[in-house]
Amino acid sequence: MAYQSSKLTAVPYFYDKQMRKYIQQFIRIFAGFQVAMHTNKEGNIVYQTVPVRYGDVSRMAAHIVRENSENVLQTTPFISCHVTGLETAPQSRTYAQYEETMPVYEKKYNEETGSYENEVGNVYSIKRHQPVPYTLTMQVDLWTSNTEQKLQLLEQILVLFNPTLNIHTNDNPLDWSTLSYVELISTTWSMRAIPSGVDDIIDISTLTFQLPILINPPAKVLRNTVIHTIIDNIDEVDDSGLDLLRAGGSYTPIFTSYQVVTMDQHKMKFTIDNAGNASAQLLSLSGSSLDSDGNLLDWKNVFKSFGEFRDSVSQIRLVLSNDPSVTSNDIVGNIKLNTNNINLLDITLDSNTIPSNTLTPVSAVINPQINFPGDGTLTASATGDRYLLTQDTPGSNGIWAANAKKHDIIEYDGSNWNIVFDASTTNTVQYTTNLTTVDSLKWTGIEWINSFEGTYNPGFWRLYL
Repeated sequence: MAYQSSKLTAVPYFYDKQMRKYIQQFIRIFAGFQVAMHTNKEGNIVYQTVPVRYGDVSRMAAHIVRENSENVLQTTPFISCHVTGLETAPQSRTYAQYEETMPVYEKKYNEETGSYENEVGNVYSIKRHQPVPYTLTMQVDLWTSNTEQKLQLLEQILVLFNPTLNIHTNDNPLDWSTLSYVELISTTWSMRAIPSGVDDIIDISTLTFQLPILINPPAKVLRNTVIHTIIDNIDEVDDSGLDLLRAGGSYTPIFTSYQVVTMDQHKMKFTIDNAGNASAQLLSLSGSSLDSDGNLLDWKNVFKSFGEFRDSVSQIRLVLSNDPSVTSNDIVGNIKLNTNNINLLDITLDSNTIPSNTLTPVSAVINPQINFPGDGTLTASATGDRYLLTQDTPGSNGIWAANAKKHDIIEYDGSNWNIVFDASTTNTVQYTTNLTTVDSLKWTGIEWINSFEGTYNPGFWRLYL
């Protein structure tokens, strides 16, 4: 953000082009629309991309009358956008004096090599001030030479606003006002505003929009040069260890203290392979395993920013509740760095925290309309075989239970397949295990899902360093 003192005002000069960014993002909404103009000799429809410009009706009309300073008339169709109003939004105001301070960590820069290292460098404190809300009114004029062109444009545009369309002004993670929305509030079917003297008939259809916007004052940036990290090591000892400590001897600490880290800039993908090995993959908010430079996200860089990592002692916790504040059902595992992939953690799960099976494990999860015993994918029927069904059993196939439905579990008793879990009559949570994939499965009352594998959003997974 530009920030320069001025002798003429008591307030330092600043200009971050905030309103310009809102206007630019608004104009981009209407870029790229097409209309069908005519059919060529080959019988193919010729489409024309409709240009979009900034300017009000009178300005555009003046261009047309003077032929836009050229010898050729400005052609239709085209779209023009301009600001018609900027109003205060008192209903959106909050505590005006509110300030928020955020720490920002830089990578350490090595001046000798001219590159950044995987260590924490400069640390800054960003003090953000409460933005000021306004309502921006924009007018969009559709310039067409016939009704068909107008109808084509309106049909493509109007479906976008039901009733609003979100816009994103920038990718700055520290800007708390990047998101806004555009709302269509009124339309005018036709307006003839071209002055006399123009032979071509030009019709203008007008759309009026409103955007709630936030104008931010400059943030204060302070570099932390004193203490920015404090690491406490807290050990617990039993009675015998305490006696040794008093006598001046050594003791074996019992580790009980963790620094809890909930990262709001990362997702985490938790998986278990067929051998039962669990791992955690570090992801960005977009779901990518790469950073903005195209490099693999490194778990070690995360640990350096938040605390000390202890191999096989530090923990990861998965929140199974829909409420991240409820931790009573967390799945816990000790973590260690994967020696082959910096983007992965190896996890040793605490078996006491894994949901216990309420149903006997199933041999496999199958589609009975495709698979059947002895088909090459499934073995011949044997007493005790259990299958979870992804589809209803085919009525014409006498191999399966004729009335088994999707989500049911069937079991072979030596002569017949019987329904041992009727999904239609069970609305309580149930757990079982797929013996083929070693997956823990959960019956929600509506469907079967994996108990805890999958991608976890920020707040629903935590590190205990």
